[in-house]
Amino acid sequence: MTILAIVIASVFATTFLVGPVGGGYYWDFGNALGFLALAGLLFQMVPYPRSQVARRHERLGYWVLALAIAHALWFLAGDATVRVYLQPGAPFYMWAGLVGVLAMAALCSLARLPDRMRVHRRYSSFRTTHRVLGFVVVAASVIHVLPSGFYLATWVQWGALGAIVACSCLGRGYWVRLSRPPSASTAVFLVCGGVAVLLFVLLRNGVT
Repeated sequence: MTILAIVIASVFATTFLVGPVGGGYYWDFGNALGFLALAGLLFQMVPYPRSQVARRHERLGYWVLALAIAHALWFLAGDATVRVYLQPGAPFYMWAGLVGVLAMAALCSLARLPDRMRVHRRYSSFRTTHRVLGFVVVAASVIHVLPSGFYLATWVQWGALGAIVACSCLGRGYWVRLSRPPSASTAVFLVCGGVAVLLFVLLRNGVT
């Protein structure tokens, strides 16, 4: 099993540490897209050498962004409550989700070549900015997920997700010592992610 598959499985597993609550097929599917985007984002925080791996990292980033946007549009299209939540006075975690999507869009846009060279003359400058923006996206995403309390409502679940976030974002000393860097495989992400989304929805709605 690849590191990417483990991250996906771990993120979804945190939602089942306490008896799973289902919100119906529509609601659960939309949130499953969000959890898959979060898992992909956390994997993207794992460092990798500068090589052909960078192109895979870029492609996976586009998929993560697309899923985050799909997660938002899914609810805007089918849940009128969400539209109210984006008005002034909405819960802060809803605004955090919007900040996360916008920051992720900036992250992907500023990383594209040759556009990147117009903003950053040196790779070291780009790397620092890219990393900082990545932390901003992760922080906004976690703030968006945890306070809602629907799928991750206990300290055990918060701690489990916190451990996954810490390993992904702060485990550089371990990741750089691996003989082979974690592979940002779009195929693994889509296949394992699709299975995780399917199980997330079916198990929460009494289908076994």
